[in-house]
Amino acid sequence: MAEVSFENRTVIVTGAGNGLGKAYAMEFAKRGANVVVNDIGGSVDGAGSENAPADIVVEEIKSNGGTAVANYDSVATKEGGQSIIDTALNEFGSIHSVVNNAGILRDKSFAKMEEEDFNAIIDVHLKGTFFVCQPAFIQMKEQGFGRFVNVSSPSGLFGNFGQLNYGAAKMGIVGLTNVLAIEGMKYNIKANAIAPNAATRMTETLFGE
Repeated sequence: MAEVSFENRTVIVTGAGNGLGKAYAMEFAKRGANVVVNDIGGSVDGAGSENAPADIVVEEIKSNGGTAVANYDSVATKEGGQSIIDTALNEFGSIHSVVNNAGILRDKSFAKMEEEDFNAIIDVHLKGTFFVCQPAFIQMKEQGFGRFVNVSSPSGLFGNFGQLNYGAAKMGIVGLTNVLAIEGMKYNIKANAIAPNAATRMTETLFGE
């Protein structure tokens, strides 16, 4: 079976500086896509920011003959979400696919969960998905085409100790994706959620050696 080509397609991948996000970005670029590599460059718990993670992925894509541009905005704000979309439009003129992958972790048991940690996870995962999807959806409606892949988690589907905030946000993404798929159908916009389970920088404290 021939590989699906993404020639002349523009794909946004959030949280693409490391882990699965980087793998998604690299694969899309390998298949010919123009890739917007978004990453705020923060720590696993969301603290700090730096440009290096996104820049390194962009340079790697370019060194392999691909096309990519970096974006450093936070998905956790409406302005950041719009800026990510604007980067794609300004650089490549269109948006065909969005992979909402950006995420952080602030694990605590149910009784010890602080409101700040709960809100931080909701802001990045659930609201972040909304803040990127909405302006992209508006653009895709005008184009009459679009694809969304929103990253959920087994923690959302089945639960996991210490991940009240994360599980709630990830299950919320499933609901958001279902509505997005229903409303996008008549505009040739499709939306799916995936729930990968992988050993990455974010999960190294959860998995054993």
